[in-house]
Amino acid sequence: MKISQNSAQQIVEEIGKLVKQNINLMDETGHIIASNDPARIGNFHTGAYRIIQNRLKEFYITPELERELPNVRRGINLPIEVDGEVQGVIGITGDYSEVIKYGQIVKKMAEILIRERMALDNRQLDQRVQSRFLEDWILGSAMSNPQSLSERGFAMGIDIHIPRRCIVASAKNREQYTGTLEGQIVLEQVEHLVDDHVRAQGGIILRNAARQILLLRRQETQALEELCREIARDVGNRLGVSMIFGIDGASQDVHSAYLQANRAWNTAAYSNSAVTCFEALRTELLLDGLSRDSKLEYLQRIFRGCSAKEAAEHVELLEVFFSVEGSLQKAAQQLFIHKNTMQYRLKRLAEITGLDVRKPSQTPSLYLAMLLYLDLSRGEGELTF
Repeated sequence: MKISQNSAQQIVEEIGKLVKQNINLMDETGHIIASNDPARIGNFHTGAYRIIQNRLKEFYITPELERELPNVRRGINLPIEVDGEVQGVIGITGDYSEVIKYGQIVKKMAEILIRERMALDNRQLDQRVQSRFLEDWILGSAMSNPQSLSERGFAMGIDIHIPRRCIVASAKNREQYTGTLEGQIVLEQVEHLVDDHVRAQGGIILRNAARQILLLRRQETQALEELCREIARDVGNRLGVSMIFGIDGASQDVHSAYLQANRAWNTAAYSNSAVTCFEALRTELLLDGLSRDSKLEYLQRIFRGCSAKEAAEHVELLEVFFSVEGSLQKAAQQLFIHKNTMQYRLKRLAEITGLDVRKPSQTPSLYLAMLLYLDLSRGEGELTF
């Protein structure tokens, strides 16, 4: 039978709810692949096999046959035909006078449901094949064999030679949504809205780790920024979810464009702007060249003697301070503290680190520490010093 065992079981359960009888679904070899009685799954059904071998219109298991044949029960068995071919057999347990009344109805229901499930399974298979291709093209190193990649793309109607731009998009703080069913539903709704905007431009979308990688035909960065802002407004208005986007630096290679967009997206997660372009990155580019150990060693030197909680509080202070370009008044307002308290906390930070964020010569060290902390904490949660 050209449907999955899971789909077959769902069909049996749906029909069983309607007819209130035990239902069995047998494949083209006569084996039971789905049943309301789990103990029967996997058994060979002689009646089903006879229908398939002899092309019978029906086969009723009488009380005599029930005693004579193994693994069968009295009831009607009918062939399931889809597109002119017998795909299997459906069996309804019960006395002939009971089951014959709705046998043909159940047969038609099964054929309709199987046809739908076959179409669904085929679509899902196509999606998996396309996702694998996109992963190889965008995330992997498949360009080492461009001819093979081109042929695979052609088979799916994708021309890999068309110049494209890359955007990485996701809900801001997406970790807040991935841990619950409700949050995952919200993320799915976000993805559908992004799909609508991107496919309207003929774009290609790869879902990857609660984010979306978008490929669009080559265009100016300004146009991509406007598209991102349009998507952000739509998602915000409809779902109340904030978005972040990273835009590539117009690389000629799709894989390189993805790496650039991903860097920009990582930066957008802790910047004031929902849209970050690779072309605008400066200090942030240093992060990729540093190992985890080097990043952690730098943070330990800056926040020496601090607990994990204290370091997190200092980083939060720096985030707000830099986000308002050093305005004490605005930073105090965002933290809901008095301006004098803000000054005290900055002074305390200077005492601990030996660096005063209000002095231009010392600001870069603290800004880098903030970037490194946020970069590591995204993957590891609260850091331990």
